[in-house]
Amino acid sequence: MHLPYADLLRTPSLPRLLGAAVVGRMPIGMGALAIFLLVRGGGGSYSTAGLAVGASTVAGCIGAPLWGRLVDRLGQTRVLVPVASTQVVMLVLLASVAPSGGSLLFLLCGLYGFAAPPIAASMRATWATILPERGLLVRAFSLDSTAQEVIWIFGPVLSAGLAGAFGPRIAIYAMALFSAIGVAWFASTTVSRTWRSEHPSDRHLLGPLRAGPVRRVLLATLGLAFAWGSLELTIAAFADKHGDSAGPLLAIWAIGSVIGGLGFAARPSNRSPQQLLAILLTLNTLGFIVLMAADRPLTLGILLLMTGIVNAPVIATLYVLIESLAPAGTVTEAFTWVSTTFLVGISGGVALAGVVADTFGPQSGFMLALIGGSVAVTSVVVRRSGLYPAGDLSSTAS
Repeated sequence: MHLPYADLLRTPSLPRLLGAAVVGRMPIGMGALAIFLLVRGGGGSYSTAGLAVGASTVAGCIGAPLWGRLVDRLGQTRVLVPVASTQVVMLVLLASVAPSGGSLLFLLCGLYGFAAPPIAASMRATWATILPERGLLVRAFSLDSTAQEVIWIFGPVLSAGLAGAFGPRIAIYAMALFSAIGVAWFASTTVSRTWRSEHPSDRHLLGPLRAGPVRRVLLATLGLAFAWGSLELTIAAFADKHGDSAGPLLAIWAIGSVIGGLGFAARPSNRSPQQLLAILLTLNTLGFIVLMAADRPLTLGILLLMTGIVNAPVIATLYVLIESLAPAGTVTEAFTWVSTTFLVGISGGVALAGVVADTFGPQSGFMLALIGGSVAVTSVVVRRSGLYPAGDLSSTAS
């Protein structure tokens, strides 16, 4: 039996880089629930717990592009190690003090989020050097997208399990341990220690954002993330209306994404990344229309499994396109902007879908997802002069 990623995993250094990045990113999957449980365990309110999680998220959005730019200028190890060390200290302090509210809680959560090491962006940047063949690079990004879904599936489960068995502080300590081990493992590789960004012909304050095509892809990312955030809240509201838990439905959606990622690697496409992204975003948006047909949780679960198949492939294609469009010397920062845009879009989608669900009912959130998906498609395939011809998106003209 041919495994879709077997040849990739035989590439020197790639399994270690991926494994280290997965370990180092576990705090991302664990963080929201672990902080929530820590605050609630200390007697804090739901709103305080939500604000604490929000503080770490906002701070992470600010920090990620800054660390990405430093990686591009200074190299990976010289940035990853001190940033991760800072994050570990903040997590240890957070777990040791365990504040249930007040300025100290928000300060520690903000510093923890701000000091999130750009290990995922660094990994993706190294792959462009060890996988010069474009087809292999596309599949590598698909592998990473699949692994990312696993993080989102098992991260909350791990936080809940550790908090339930040993107390919420242990889940925070575990996050610190994962960050320390993952970054040390990654940064000690020869590939990471010797990696250097391509030297740019000039430095620009906006970095990769100065390129029009990069901005358009980020707009597509924002629309996609807004749609997924809206859908996540809508799934929870839909399940609650029917007296069920949203956990299994969200897990099924993620499983569909894993299946799609494996299939995407097994059957690589000959289309250009921009054409493929337009197709995948269109399928993703059509999926939101299909989900509107759900009348009970079982039906929604089946439809989520089907429509989730495009999730990992669309993320992989976004990263492939960003890697090819980023101006010289800005690739790591460009990857961090994708992650930051995802966080902003998902947060906005969740927030607005909650208001819409309260006002018009749980299923109204599907319409928000459709709007976000439509923005994503439009930003990739349409511009002032019409549709993009093949390869046109790679132009750096605004």
